[in-house]
Order: sequence, then C-alpha cells, then structure tokens
Amino acid sequence: MNLKNFLIFLCLFHNLNAFIPAKVIEFLIEKADHSLKEQFGEISRTYTHEEIIREGVIRSTVKFFSEQKHLTHLKLNLNRIEKYFNLNKLYGEIYNKSFCRTDLEDIIVKDLQPSVASVDFDEDTKDMPYAHFDANTFLESNRRVINMTQRVIKNIEKKKYERARELSGKVLHTIHDFYSHSNWIEMGNYNKINSAIGTEQFNKFKFSSKSDNLTCIANCTIKQINCNKIISTMIMLIKNLRNSSISCPIKYYTCEGNIIYNDRLTSGYYVDQKLPDGSEIRKPDKSFMCSHGGVLDSDSFKPAEGGINKDSGYYLFSPHANLHLIAAKLAINHTEYFFNQIRAKVGDEEFSKFLRLRLHHSFINKLNNIIEICSGYSARYNSCTQFKQINTISLVFSIIFSFFFLEKF
Repeated sequence: MNLKNFLIFLCLFHNLNAFIPAKVIEFLIEKADHSLKEQFGEISRTYTHEEIIREGVIRSTVKFFSEQKHLTHLKLNLNRIEKYFNLNKLYGEIYNKSFCRTDLEDIIVKDLQPSVASVDFDEDTKDMPYAHFDANTFLESNRRVINMTQRVIKNIEKKKYERARELSGKVLHTIHDFYSHSNWIEMGNYNKINSAIGTEQFNKFKFSSKSDNLTCIANCTIKQINCNKIISTMIMLIKNLRNSSISCPIKYYTCEGNIIYNDRLTSGYYVDQKLPDGSEIRKPDKSFMCSHGGVLDSDSFKPAEGGINKDSGYYLFSPHANLHLIAAKLAINHTEYFFNQIRAKVGDEEFSKFLRLRLHHSFINKLNNIIEICSGYSARYNSCTQFKQINTISLVFSIIFSFFFLEKF
C-alpha cells in the first residue's frame, strides 16, 4: 500500500460517520475471498438508492418524450425501456444527432444521486425513523413525504430547480425505504406500489400500533461465520465507523414468515434511532416487536429475534434478502411515479426545465459543428463522469482493499 492511499484512507476513516453498506462488503468479497459470498448469505445482486433513482427518473423521462406531440413519430418503446438507460442513445434517437453527454446525466450524477444517498449520512436524518419508515412511524414518515413533495413543487414554481432536485432525492430515499423496511411486500403486494404514500389517503391504512407488543415471532435461523483476517478487519472497521456490538464469530439471522400480522403495515425497530427532539426510540424490552435486522442491528438479538428489512441481497444485512429484488423493483416504479406526479403538477414546460430535458434548437444546430470531436470528447467526459460517480462509499472500497495489505506498507 503506497503512502498516498494510506493517507487518503486515514482521512476518510476519520471523517466517515455512517455504517458500512452492503456494497462495501460485496467489494471485500469480490476482491478478497469468493467463498465468503455463501457465508454472507448472498441471494441476489444489491441495488443501491443511487441505482434506483437513476432508473426511475429515466423511465419518467422516456414517458415524457413519448408523449410529446412532435415526437410521436419516433414510437419510443415503453415495453423495452431498459434500452434507453444509456441517455446518449436516447437523445440520439430523439434528435437524430450524436451526443457526447446530456444534461440529465449531469443532474443524476451531481444532484439526484448524492441527495438520495445523503439521508443515510446526514446527522439530522441517518438515525431518524421518520426518514426511513422505521419503528412503525408510518404517519410521521408519510407527513415527511407530503411536506417535502410540496417543497419540491414550490421550488420548481420559484425556478429553484437545483434545490427542487436535492429535495426530490431526499424524499425519494424515504419512499424507497417504505418498500424495504415495511411488510408491504409480505402483505402480498409483489407488483403494486403504494400510490397513497405522500397523500392523506395513506393515513387510512391499518398500521401496527407503536404500543403493540406482538408483531413478529422468532421464526428465523441463526447463521454463524468464524473469523479470519479479512472478517476481523471488517469488524474493526464497522466498530470504528459505527457504534456496534458486532464481534467474532459473526452471527446473523435469515427469516421467513416471522411477521405475525400481514393485514396491517408493520416496520422494524433499528438500534440507536432518535426522534427529532433527540429522545431515543428503541425496541421495547420483553416484547415481540419486529426488528430492522441485520448484522449492524444489535437489537435484532432481542425478542423477537431476527428482522424484516430487504435492503440488500445479503442475509448478513437483510433477514428478508430473498425479497430484495422485489423491493428494489417497486422502489424504481415508485420513483418513476413520483416524477410523473411532479410533471402532472407543474406541467411539461416546468418539468422539462426542472430536469433540463429539452435542447434548444441553437444547441442542436451547433452539434453539426462539433460532431467530429464528439468521440474524443466523449471518452474524456465518460472517464470524468465515472470518477464523479464514485462517491465516498465507492472510494472507500479500493482503500479498504488496500488496507488488507497494510503489513506490506
């Protein structure tokens, strides 16, 4: 490990105040020991909030262009929308020009993705249940969605588009978490988003009471991972980055059918969460309340043991990892729905400015003059863009990997 990387590692290690996400562990597994995948309970790939918001906003964008009267001749294929995830190709098809870059890609990378991820890191929201639909705070979480969505619309109306995009990312994080933190899917909603979220209609749903003492049972299987050098290093990092009781050997739960009532909405308690006034909200002792679960949630070892989150494709982090892909799909669909609703509220013209979707004719004409340099510019731009997409978490990946070789330093 060279001195430069070591110093970067120390800086990040000192300043990062958040838990280590599943993507970091996934990186460690890929780089260090492929056999760990099975031990860590991998069942599927893991979608991040950043990936979800990108796919959702692009789906809404394709719908926007498909409904523009002057573009109906293009017949954009909404049934194979994944072909348009490369925005350069989408805009190339719309404007019949070669594109080196698009404004929407910039907006996704610079505004939407950082803001949707920030909710897990900001001091005001990372441990607040209202920001994550945790601890049965459904009414409070829904009020947050209502208020923030209204702020998004007001900022668009005031032409404060960048602020509106920032707020969109933050509120979408909360909406995403509804699908991975609650039992909406376990209630049988495998292909249906909850479009009542963000409206007063949501408050008419039946919820588990905060005073309920019986929402989960310990219908879970405990797994154990013996420690080696890599796992011991991971534990050390987790303990330094977050107050955690994790120790060797690592123990975690896989759960199925552990939610007692699926005729009402239920979510899990997560250790060390706090209300806006600073008071703690913890899983009650001597009760059978659902936990968030996962190796980072020490309260998941209280009755009822286990948990219900679907945040990742690893049972190590998510006791209901088998439902992660469904939760991610619903979160993507709700992201598309969110942007479609914003468009319906503010109109196509303002929506286009909000996401900088349309190109002025003067710019399109200029494309003819720069087409010969597009290829070279695109290569340089893509390299730069890929670097910008490496947020703090991603940068930590390579540094953690280097950390394993500190003794060679």
